[in-house]
Amino acid sequence: MRVVVITQGISQVLQSVIESKHKVVGIVDCAPTNEPNKFLRATGRFLTGIHYSFTSNPSSLELFSRKLQVPYYYLRKEDSKGLEKWVRNMEPDLIVIYSMSHLLKENIFNIPLYGTINIHYSYLPEYRGPNPLFWEYYDYILDPGVTLHYVDKGEDTGDIICQKRVFINPGEKLAETGQKLVSTGIKLLSETLEALENGSVEIKHQPVETPTPRARKIKPEEYNKLIKWEDWDVERVFHFLNGTPKYHSTLLKKNSLSRLGFSIRVLDYENCNTFGYKVGNIYKEKSRSFLACRDGKIYVEIKPSLDNLFFSIYPLIS
Repeated sequence: MRVVVITQGISQVLQSVIESKHKVVGIVDCAPTNEPNKFLRATGRFLTGIHYSFTSNPSSLELFSRKLQVPYYYLRKEDSKGLEKWVRNMEPDLIVIYSMSHLLKENIFNIPLYGTINIHYSYLPEYRGPNPLFWEYYDYILDPGVTLHYVDKGEDTGDIICQKRVFINPGEKLAETGQKLVSTGIKLLSETLEALENGSVEIKHQPVETPTPRARKIKPEEYNKLIKWEDWDVERVFHFLNGTPKYHSTLLKKNSLSRLGFSIRVLDYENCNTFGYKVGNIYKEKSRSFLACRDGKIYVEIKPSLDNLFFSIYPLIS
């Protein structure tokens, strides 16, 4: 089959489609929700080009596509007509979506012979929306899942092709969980591509209602307020923190270090008496820093971070 992949960044999922027997005839790079302005993006492309000239592996999807000699398209949210024309020129049998910042419009997802499919990291109809794994960690769900479904006009509401639960451990770090989900997604995608080609796909209609709230994206300033410091035990806070490392720097908000590019890394925890400590605050005793919880301490490492310093001064440019 001729496949167009819509994604953000170079991933194992993209690599798996490229390495399959199917032909990737186009790669669409979906712009992030908060896209940098043209000057910053151009600067990012220039810096990436310098990096590429000194390494054998490309570090951007555009350069990666160029290396593979696969047509590349940079998609902005308002660019539906331009994308439609480009996709029609690629003549794909299938579009595969893996990580997209906005919903694909009907004039595009209906183009391929076999339609458009999406990989979603939840067991649909649970956790529809752009940020399912965040809310699965938040709700202490230890059996999230992966679903491959057809794309329709709704948000993760299309017919289900296949899905599988993935079991995780309490306190499991996001990287480990993410790898389980990715591996499962690749396996399901491979089976789906084979079934589509053989005409043996069996679909399941989704119910209209979902048992969970929409898995929305959050603003960094919401993070600390979302944690129920007074209600959650230390194990649950530890679990949530391990699943949401992107927001850890906001835990330093009350500390001037957060403005100077410091990072915080979650280490481990212990159940203990924390009488006299204010939950959610960071303390340091005997050279160990910790977050106080209602029934224990979560030990953390706080240190200067050049990356955080750079990004606190200069926005994301690539």
